[in-house]
Amino acid sequence: MRNQLSKLSRQRGFTLLEVMLVMVLMAVVLSSVNLSFDIRSDRNKVEDEAKRLQAVVQLASDYALLNNLQLGLWVEEKSYQFLGFDGEVWTTIDEDKILKKYELEDNFKLKLTLGDIPWLDNVDAEDGLFSLVGQDDEDDEDEQKKLVPQVYLFSSGEITPFSVQFIYQRPFSGEDDIVFEVSGETELPLKIEDLAED
Repeated sequence: MRNQLSKLSRQRGFTLLEVMLVMVLMAVVLSSVNLSFDIRSDRNKVEDEAKRLQAVVQLASDYALLNNLQLGLWVEEKSYQFLGFDGEVWTTIDEDKILKKYELEDNFKLKLTLGDIPWLDNVDAEDGLFSLVGQDDEDDEDEQKKLVPQVYLFSSGEITPFSVQFIYQRPFSGEDDIVFEVSGETELPLKIEDLAED
């Protein structure tokens, strides 16, 4: 009988200490694994990108207003960045991680539409609004392409009218593109509109 009782006591299972030790080890392993998948919906991704541009333009405009600077926005098909006017040329702002070049993820595309401003018709697109008259432009061909902003953020707090569409093309899907538009007239804040709802 005593033999049977000793067998039963050995087959009891894990102690509380052993179970807790296993749980701690599992927590350490899980915390070291970096979960890199995005659980947001496609619509939320596009809306977040539009809200980011709205917030960064507001921040850049405030910065220009407080520091009496002229800033500009340069938009390409998959990226946008802010430029500063140093009195002679437009330069990139690489030291500020918010205002430097921002690349969008795959499947995104930007479409810029500028507002109709009659006094901007006489401005040379290559030289920009603040170009110096009589400046020699006979530089080497190796020189980096001149960036001239398409949208101006003046130190007075005003902006040139524009709209940027964030177009998200859904991969492997026959569904329509998701489009959010960020637009501004002459003052901030910018407006965000979901064009798919119309």
